[in-house]
Amino acid sequence: MPITLPIPSLEGLTSERLVFRHPRLDDHTWWMEYINNAEAIRFMPFTLGSETDCTGFIQRSLDRIVRDGSCLNVVTDSATGKPVGMVGLLTQEVDGIAELEIGYHLLPSAWGKGYATEAAMACKEFARTRNLCPSVISLIDHDNQTSRAVAGRNSMTFEKNTVHHGIPAMVFRLRF
Repeated sequence: MPITLPIPSLEGLTSERLVFRHPRLDDHTWWMEYINNAEAIRFMPFTLGSETDCTGFIQRSLDRIVRDGSCLNVVTDSATGKPVGMVGLLTQEVDGIAELEIGYHLLPSAWGKGYATEAAMACKEFARTRNLCPSVISLIDHDNQTSRAVAGRNSMTFEKNTVHHGIPAMVFRLRF
């Protein structure tokens, strides 16, 4: 079964502590915390402190919405309304096969609070309950132990190594 397109919007999706919404270009004001942190962008092709990379990251999600409905959503803490990161379902081509990826990027100030796992689990359940695909993946840098742990807590297991956009990555997968 292929991926069902377009991917339905996660706008308004909630979990115990989080609310999803589509990104806006003005989100660059708070997203710069991510771009300004060398550890946060360590596995990303960004230049530390680059406003161009910051707005480009958001614009790619906006472009994805138009193309196929997928995107990284702004995830906010429902109690405070403060953004904690960008998480969502992304269409990807991996080794010539269309895949649905759960992607997650959290602000450094939100690390260690379980937000990535909670948001990733909400994305998994969204894809599963809507029968969007037979499985979901996460593409993770070999050295990114934190993201590997999130994938594990999301019931994903290592499947294989690949090269994605010229960068070596691990494929973690959960079949429904």
